[in-house]
Amino acid sequence: MSEEAQPGIQESEKDAAVVNIGSRPQASAVPASAPRAGKVKLPSKLAELQMRFEALGMQQRLIVAAALFLFISALIFVTVAGRAKDDYRVLFSSVNERDGAAIVAALQQMNVPYKFTEGGAAILVPESSVYETRLRLAGQGLPKAGNVGFELLENQKMGTSQFVEQVNYQRGLEGELARSISSLAQVKSARVMLAIPKQTAFMREQEKPTASVVVTMHPGRFLDPQQVAAITNLVSSSVPNLGPANVTIVDSEGSLLAPNPQRAMGLDSTQLKYVAELEGALSKRVQAILEPVAGKENVRAQVTVDMDFGELERTEETFGKNSPPNQSSIRSQQTNEAANPSTAASGVPGALTNQPPANAQAPINAPGGAAANNGPQNLNGPPTSSSSSANNIKKESTVNFEVDRAIQRIKSEKGQVRRVSAGVVVNYKQPTGVDKEGKPLKPVPYNAKELDQINNLVRDAVGYNERRGDSVSVANIPFKVEPNDEPPFYKQPGVIELSKEFFKFAIILGSLGIMFFGVVKPLLFPKKVDDALEEQRIEEEFDEKIKAEMAQMDPKLREKRRMEMELLKERQRIAEEEERQRIEEEKKKMDEERTRLEEEKKNEYESLLKYATDFVAENPKVVSGIFKEWLAADAEKTNTANAAAAAAAG
Repeated sequence: MSEEAQPGIQESEKDAAVVNIGSRPQASAVPASAPRAGKVKLPSKLAELQMRFEALGMQQRLIVAAALFLFISALIFVTVAGRAKDDYRVLFSSVNERDGAAIVAALQQMNVPYKFTEGGAAILVPESSVYETRLRLAGQGLPKAGNVGFELLENQKMGTSQFVEQVNYQRGLEGELARSISSLAQVKSARVMLAIPKQTAFMREQEKPTASVVVTMHPGRFLDPQQVAAITNLVSSSVPNLGPANVTIVDSEGSLLAPNPQRAMGLDSTQLKYVAELEGALSKRVQAILEPVAGKENVRAQVTVDMDFGELERTEETFGKNSPPNQSSIRSQQTNEAANPSTAASGVPGALTNQPPANAQAPINAPGGAAANNGPQNLNGPPTSSSSSANNIKKESTVNFEVDRAIQRIKSEKGQVRRVSAGVVVNYKQPTGVDKEGKPLKPVPYNAKELDQINNLVRDAVGYNERRGDSVSVANIPFKVEPNDEPPFYKQPGVIELSKEFFKFAIILGSLGIMFFGVVKPLLFPKKVDDALEEQRIEEEFDEKIKAEMAQMDPKLREKRRMEMELLKERQRIAEEEERQRIEEEKKKMDEERTRLEEEKKNEYESLLKYATDFVAENPKVVSGIFKEWLAADAEKTNTANAAAAAAAG
């Protein structure tokens, strides 16, 4: 029987050896000099590791050596693989052919090894010389980035002609504009060409300059109309007398971006976008109403809308008649009346001038021979009286009448729908279940009644109008299952590289796991054996040995040995029972002692509290004096601290 741990064991007895009392062998004994748990110095820990390693068997030592070899091999493999891949770094990427040729020539002169990536998109140099090579190439002006700006004018030579200066200025302006356009996020590179005519004073009408811009976009990026207009205004604002209409922008695929070819054809991008949105909305309507019936991915619909974006404005002016019963109305009336008095004959005094004028005469030619015989005759006018006082009266009257008229201005609606055409394809029915033979049921076409219902649904969805000439076509055709040409997952590009990287890290993690769980953990953190399980295992082994010995004994000796073993077990049971009762009694005594001490502390606290309460009630002046002394002491400490702080600040 092993001795039980007692609660009253002193601290000095914790490191004592556990003594086994009885006939059974003890599994293991903890030496008194064993290191305690906690912080251990490195030399003692190394010594302990050495002792544990020496205590290992030959097979365990071989396992430790194999784990160390595997870990070192994995480290060497990963290091070599990483250096073989990461030895070179990118020097420059996305350089044009001219700059690339100049950079390669400079690298050959500097004896710097280089490589190209797949496709030649970047130049690689050793990692240790990346930054030094960049600085040395920058000193030579490489890469030039394909565009030369106003730095071209910095090294002008003496005696340069005016024509060369003008050409250099134009080249510098083109390079600066190309750099500005290339700064946009969507633009990869740009090239600007200016056609500036020579200005002369001998011509009245000067030719306007023009500009051409070629832009190359990054993959998957495009320029919207606002950005195209911004580039146009940027170029036109940089060149004198250059209008936005004279700037042509072309992309790398040859598409004309500015001027807008749609406007030249009388179209507008917003109108085309509106038509596309309307057609897409109608197609979605048809699919949304048919998918619950035919199933998802079993309906395909396309709608075409013919729209009229022309504007027609007409003004009509109609005049009505002013006849009864539509009587005319006077708009305005004006009457003028003037009287001029007649004056007597007057003249310069004298015999000749004072005579009144003779009567007016008109010659009369007689017909036939009368005129020939008698000669011309005069018709005298009525005599005028020199003393007449009559006046000449003049009257004028003007009347303006209103004219009936009607003005009508008619403006047709913009964006009218001329015609709508819809084409719908519906897949066969996809029945669920199996036939008698256990095979899945084949697709079944829709009957004529169902197709008529589908046709009516499509007409209502797109707003069918027969007078407008709309047309709807619904076809029930089985869909063709297209073969999947996508390669398997393991054959897709990039998967092999990803697998290599994953395999590399898996080797590292596996080696670390083997090292930790197979070597480090058993040495540093040995598995603790449960005393109860170990004792049970030893007892079972002991029982097996006893049974083996008894099987070889004589029957009488075997019975005697069995009686002895039972007697020994009974004694052990009685001893363990007595030991258990003794421990319980001691525990009970300790609980009673703890309860008594708690009651005494409680009574002592209550008595002290009662004494303090009675003292305060009987001696209030003493208590107030004590509080005043405490407050004075606190005030003195505060003043001392303030004075020290002031002295330190001064």
